[in-house]
Amino acid sequence: MRNTAIALVIAALCLTTIGSAQDRVDFSVLEKIRAEGMERSKILETFDYLVTAIGPRLTNSPAHRRAVEWTAQQMKTMGLADVHTEPFQFGRGWTLNKVSIEMVEPRYMPLIGYPQGWSPSTPGRVVATPVWVPGLDDAAMKAQAGKLKGAILFTSPIQQYAIRADRPAASGDLKPPDPRPAGPPQLNAERLAMLKAEGIAVAIQPNIGEHGTLFVTGRDGGANAVPTIILASEHYNLVARMLQAKMAVKLAVEIQATYHEEDRNALNVIAEIPGTDNAIKDEIVMVGAHLDSWHTATGATDNADGSATVLEAMRILKALNIRPRRTIRAALWAGEEQGLLGSKAYVTQHLAGDKNKAARDKFSVYFNLDNGYPPISGFYMENNDPARLIMAEWLKPMANIGAIMPAPGHIGATDHLSFLDAGVPGFQAVQEYINYDVRTHHTNVDTAERIDPNALKQAATVMAAVLYQASMREGTFPKPAPTKPAATKQ
Repeated sequence: MRNTAIALVIAALCLTTIGSAQDRVDFSVLEKIRAEGMERSKILETFDYLVTAIGPRLTNSPAHRRAVEWTAQQMKTMGLADVHTEPFQFGRGWTLNKVSIEMVEPRYMPLIGYPQGWSPSTPGRVVATPVWVPGLDDAAMKAQAGKLKGAILFTSPIQQYAIRADRPAASGDLKPPDPRPAGPPQLNAERLAMLKAEGIAVAIQPNIGEHGTLFVTGRDGGANAVPTIILASEHYNLVARMLQAKMAVKLAVEIQATYHEEDRNALNVIAEIPGTDNAIKDEIVMVGAHLDSWHTATGATDNADGSATVLEAMRILKALNIRPRRTIRAALWAGEEQGLLGSKAYVTQHLAGDKNKAARDKFSVYFNLDNGYPPISGFYMENNDPARLIMAEWLKPMANIGAIMPAPGHIGATDHLSFLDAGVPGFQAVQEYINYDVRTHHTNVDTAERIDPNALKQAATVMAAVLYQASMREGTFPKPAPTKPAATKQ
């Protein structure tokens, strides 16, 4: 009873505020949005299909293309307008078909590891005593020159660092309290060329997680790429200590992978609910999330939750037959994990430069769903104080389901940066970080179990409410201050 009374008081305050400041927003519509989103949600079906039926969605892989086709069909089914894909140049796709990493001497033990993305295949099952060259030291490499053909090469010292802390809640770009020391040597172009010339069979690197949690990403190394595996740090250190003690160790390693060269374009998925006010229907309110994920897990928190939230927020608005004054546009990006490539391509085509000045002037605001996982407690406001004051009002109707915090600061490494760089407002949702940095972000355990179903419903409800209010408000949305160049995602 007490909670109901509080909710009614908040609702009354919200109605007063919205009625006076944004006289085209109907509070009864916000109540309908909350009921549709929390009581008649379809988001769990969407989320489950992405993580269970499709699984890992590495950019431009067959699985990613399947996700593109499926989400586009969902948008058409819910009645969104102008559903289409927009290609941009990316590169070849990649699929992992098989990996096995085993210690076969002095005893049998399966080892935990994954190839980096875009790793070449090994030449069959490679069985050999590993060669350990900690840090790829120049002198040690010279001593091994000509002796590494077919080798299983351990490239790093014994791993002593592990990520053991998450960033604080709503901390923006504050780093976790345990700063990372220098990591394993990077297999940059020069080192790759050296290892390729030596003819090694596979490079083994340690992981920065612990307890069997592996952080694995990757890049296409092109002609000089060598098969590369990230091994659980505990297992890497075990083998390294055995080599250090000059024990007889033998490993068996195999990677089978396929490159997809037939179409080097990746695809963004775009759809919208057209605006109805002739004066401002060409102005755009936009929401987006990246559809791509890494290959070691199902990408539940990074970023099936965000993609499902985008789809569900648009479904809620269509189900209620919302007639927005401005056009509400949705995007599911590709190539975010490789450097915000999909959103950058969209901004370049539609918003950046002199040729797009008219479209840029009519672009109202962009909202992004990525870092962390639901529920949404607010948005990082990028030090845009006028926008923060507006968002504080927009969140009041959702306060009793937890959306209360328009955080003032900056958050990096995701797709709203592409919009900020074009000089239009872009904001990332404030979400949860418990066990995100330590356990799920780019790891082999980023699975459905990490997500609370009710939090997913909350996120879509909050996002639908924000999109509705952004589409209906009077006046232009406050533009951002000039920003530094966008950071790529690590």
